[in-house]
Amino acid sequence: MTEPGDAWAAPAWVGEVRASGRPHVLLMTGLPGAGKTVLARRLERALPAVRLNVDEWMIPLFGEHMPRDVFDARSATLQGFAWSIAERLVELGVHVVLDHGFWTRAARADAAARVAAAGGVPLFVFLDAPRQVLEERLARRNAAAPEGSFGITPEMLDLFEGLFEPPSAAEGLPLVVHRVGGAAG
Repeated sequence: MTEPGDAWAAPAWVGEVRASGRPHVLLMTGLPGAGKTVLARRLERALPAVRLNVDEWMIPLFGEHMPRDVFDARSATLQGFAWSIAERLVELGVHVVLDHGFWTRAARADAAARVAAAGGVPLFVFLDAPRQVLEERLARRNAAAPEGSFGITPEMLDLFEGLFEPPSAAEGLPLVVHRVGGAAG
């Protein structure tokens, strides 16, 4: 996977967001390993925007190991904080990148409504990666085990794939799709 400092040309839609005069909330969606965080970091600089990522807060605040129900409760609390921050930033006219996942149609519909209620424009950024690419990236990420990241096993990826509802234009929400085809995306 390429790193955030690598040469990268922002897609044309980034210029359209900047020129719109309205605060946008980019809602990153995709499975683990698709490259959401790498792209979110690039987008925060390109717009500019404030990037919020609950996963990056979990380990520094609570450590790596905890029962699933405790993890879920803590994650929900942090997601609430992230949304409060995002809504305030939108009120102030600032672009936001929510690097979260938004795995279900219902979660995306709720997120879009919440952004609109705060006065912002929602835009879902879907990183569509084939299973083989996800497995390769996750294996590299797990082997390198960067501090502050959670390892994801193939069994966990199986579970996540079963829960994930890929977004589509049929949902009627603003959507851009990034097809991820290789190790660098």
